[in-house]
Amino acid sequence: MERSELEPIIEDLGGEVVVRDWVERFYGRISRDSLLAPLFPKDLTESKEKQVAFFVQFFGGPALYSEKYGQPFLRYLHRKVKIGQPERDAWMALLMESLREITTDGDLIRKVEEKVGAMADHMINHRPDQKDALYFN
Repeated sequence: MERSELEPIIEDLGGEVVVRDWVERFYGRISRDSLLAPLFPKDLTESKEKQVAFFVQFFGGPALYSEKYGQPFLRYLHRKVKIGQPERDAWMALLMESLREITTDGDLIRKVEEKVGAMADHMINHRPDQKDALYFN
């Protein structure tokens, strides 16, 4: 039976173990990226743990993030980080490159990119073309 678009995709991803591998690969790229590395702490241990917990929950698994860290108010939590379109696009590119290392399932990759892409769009808080209190200017 085919899975609906609304069903959780954590199992399709391979569960927490595979999400952890994905996040490790992703943060390896982050640490070497000249645009993104300065936006992250030098020690990525806690960032990786939070990302794993968030992705497990975000993709329909147990509420690991909420249970340990509280509600994932992502935009608020990232409010001091200047995130513009270039940062969003670089983050997504590295994330998807890392995902393609762990799966070749085109349908799964598309679902993940759509779901995470919408969240990444929401995280943009720097729009030099817009003078708005919501954005760094």
